[in-house]
Order: sequence, then structure tokens, then C-alpha cells
Amino acid sequence: MDLSPLSVDQLRIKTSDADPSIRWAAVFELGRRDGQATAAISELTVRLSDDHVEVRRVATQTIGIVFMHTEPPYDQDIQAAIDALNANEDTDETVKAGIRIALAALAGKEK
Repeated sequence: MDLSPLSVDQLRIKTSDADPSIRWAAVFELGRRDGQATAAISELTVRLSDDHVEVRRVATQTIGIVFMHTEPPYDQDIQAAIDALNANEDTDETVKAGIRIALAALAGKEK
């Protein structure tokens, strides 16, 4: 499924689609947008608790990409994503690894 023609705002809407494959594709495409995905950080944060592990996995990766393009001081949406990652208790090893990588991207900026 190619969602590359969609705008960031259209992708934001697709992240809450009833079909998990569409949610996955929307989150993945946001990750390909690098810093533009910052506008969707609230939607990405919601996907950390998605019912489908594949969506949670790609959400952590995409949040990590957003963090690579974000500089302190962080706005409240970025801070909410940071807090959600720190509080996350997902048992999936890939999700846990994505969380560690995303938070590590920020740790280097705070020094």
C-alpha cells in the first residue's frame, strides 16, 4: 500500500484507521518524512498502545526519527511522547528496542 502521495495531515488521519495495515502504512510513511513527522507526534504517541504489535513497532521507530530531527527545548507534544516512552511497559522486544533507541537519540542532545 503506497501512501506516499498523501500529505502529512492526511497521514495523521490514517494513523487512526480501523484497518491496522493502513495504520502501519501511515506511521511508516510518516517516518519517511523525517522532520515533517513532528506535526504528527501526538498521533504517533497514541500508536504506542495500538492493539497490533506491528503498529507499535513502527511507531517507536518513527518517534525515534522525529526525535532525531527535534532540538531542545521540547514542546509539550514531544515531552508527552518522551513521557509515554519512559512509562511504556510493552513486553515486545522489538518495541522495547525501539523505545531505547528513540530515547537515546534525545540523550545525546541533552548533554
